[in-house]
Amino acid sequence: MNSINFSKGELRVCHNNNCVNVKGDIAKAIVFGIATLVVISGISTLLEQSN
Repeated sequence: MNSINFSKGELRVCHNNNCVNVKGDIAKAIVFGIATLVVISGISTLLEQSN
């Protein structure tokens, strides 16, 4: 089972019962980067559909 959890400044990524915990500023940077990519891909999809 795959899961990604972010709470209280801690990022936990689990894959096949192997979990990795990342805490602090690094976790926040990773989550911000992923969120940025999602927003950019959403904007590019909207622009492609409008053409």
